[in-house]
Amino acid sequence: MTQNNKKKKQDVKVEFTIHPVLQQVEKKISEAQNFQLEVIARTNFNYFNGREIAQWLRENYKMWKSVLMPLDFISLRDMGNGHWHADTIYIYPEDGYGFKLEEIMKEQFQADETQWIGGEEAMDLLGTSYIKNKSHVILSAWWD
Repeated sequence: MTQNNKKKKQDVKVEFTIHPVLQQVEKKISEAQNFQLEVIARTNFNYFNGREIAQWLRENYKMWKSVLMPLDFISLRDMGNGHWHADTIYIYPEDGYGFKLEEIMKEQFQADETQWIGGEEAMDLLGTSYIKNKSHVILSAWWD
């Protein structure tokens, strides 16, 4: 090996780039959840502005796992006439966002009442046993 070749190999510096932040997979809203957001968007009464709430939820999807606006039997009675009697949404927040979601529902969207479902009741409702000692699992927001 010549002196010239030896020097060229020594001049080469190998560099490794390690990104300290892992790339997170972008969350997507499922088809079933999109359907539920459409239902919310089409629901408006008193201070409940479903279109604004659904839009805000879409824009802030990182803050929640799922959202549900269930019906009651009064809706069954009146749905044929175009009335959707739903007054409560349930939000299953991502870790660390629960209290912020509660604040937003109260202050920005004028929910008349919010409360938390946790512990055994939350486990029963979600059909799971992995929730341990969490008192703030599902946020309920109600409009009169």
